[in-house]
Formats: sequence, C-alpha cells, structure tokens
Amino acid sequence: MLSNDFDASEFDYLNAGEFTQPEQQQQQKPDQISGIERFWNLTGNWGEFGLYFGVGLSASLIVRAVPALITPAVIFFPAVSIGVGLYSLSVTGIEKTRAHLILLAIGTALLSANWDAWLAWVIANSQMLIFSVALLVVSVGFVGVQIWSKLSNVK
Repeated sequence: MLSNDFDASEFDYLNAGEFTQPEQQQQQKPDQISGIERFWNLTGNWGEFGLYFGVGLSASLIVRAVPALITPAVIFFPAVSIGVGLYSLSVTGIEKTRAHLILLAIGTALLSANWDAWLAWVIANSQMLIFSVALLVVSVGFVGVQIWSKLSNVK
C-alpha cells in the first residue's frame, strides 16, 4: 500500500464525538464496597496471610536445616517481630486492617520460628548453660551465706 493510496478521511469518525464525561454520571462512593469487591478483598487478605505465614515458617525450617543460622535467628526473629509490631501500631486509616493481618501472619510464624531457634540454641549450648547455671547458683549461695553471717553476728 502506497502513501498516495491512503485516505485519512476514513478515520474522521474517530474525532467526531465528545470525549468529556458528563458530570452527572453516577459514580460509586469510595466508602461503599460492592459484594464482589468485598469478596476479592477477603480473598486477597487470605492469600496475603498465607504468603506471609508461609515465609515465616520457611524461615523457621531454614533455621532447623542450617545449624549455623541458630544464633543469628535468635537475634533476628525477635527484632523482626518487634519491627512488625511497631509498624502495625503506627499505621492509621484503611491500611490498619492490612497491617494487623501482616502482624498476625508474620507474628504467628515468627513465634514458632523464634521458639524453634531458642530451643535449638539451648540444645546446642546445653553443657555451657548447665555449667553457667551451676556457677550462678554456687555464687549466689556463697554471697547469701556471707551476707547472712555478717547480719547474724551483729548484736
């Protein structure tokens, strides 16, 4: 097709209409949510919950699989939990529900991951912890006996 065969007048009908929206067109108010929108919001919320929960549990399983990550996990999981908690408390407005959903999902998963990490840390360091507790009991007992003997000699 050559350029001299092209007739632009065929497309004049595209420019013939008025493209402004009438002001009296009924629009849905922003605070009203239809049934299907509510359904998609709830479905998205459950999907998002599953995503965050799955990520948290995956972190828990990674700690279980790689023992070298136990010590960082004992520090990292509570830090993330505190951060998510502060985020959910600071959010206002319509995002508050989403923030609470994230807190519930990640908090539940991180609670299990944190418990698992602490348990693994205690098991890994059990001999040192037993020695430390025994030393602490002996030290506190010795100090207590010294204080008791000084107080009982005063008349």
